[in-house]
Amino acid sequence: MKTSIEKLQCFPPGNDGLPTRTIRTFLADDSPLLMTLLARMVSKDKRVAIVGSATDGRKALCNASTLGPDLVITDLHMPGMDGAEVARLLKKQPNPPIVFVATSDDTPEAQVRSLAAGADAFLVKAGNLALRLLSAIQEFFPDDLEPNDAEPKHLFESAPPLQPRKMQHKWQILEHHTYENQN
Repeated sequence: MKTSIEKLQCFPPGNDGLPTRTIRTFLADDSPLLMTLLARMVSKDKRVAIVGSATDGRKALCNASTLGPDLVITDLHMPGMDGAEVARLLKKQPNPPIVFVATSDDTPEAQVRSLAAGADAFLVKAGNLALRLLSAIQEFFPDDLEPNDAEPKHLFESAPPLQPRKMQHKWQILEHHTYENQN
């Protein structure tokens, strides 16, 4: 069964007429309810445009590879292929997207596996996930870029690609472990 997000028509890169400074975002989660919630959360950043989604890892890899998003937000545990493997394979592509793994699995093993696979951020689906997602988006796609630097290459052939600000280390959010380790 397709979710309402999956029913959205996806446009190939460079043919969608999206405004400048748009963060083309692809969502992957095996729960249609959680995918809808993720879409609502990230859509609070007006620069975000959901360009596609999938409810299994293989479809996520295939569709994200075809659509060329700037950002992929994937669940860790999905049928077909897990989110860490999706991240690993996406990061091998030329001009790979920023990849966030958002999961309810807050174990250190899940974090290590996701980040070792190349995920740029590891977010636990708990607490104030909306605020943490929006903070991560702002960190990787700051809105203080010069206008020409903010236009994704696949939207405007003559413009330089959207270059998110790189951090010196992987962005990690594990508030539960931080809190538990303090007690």
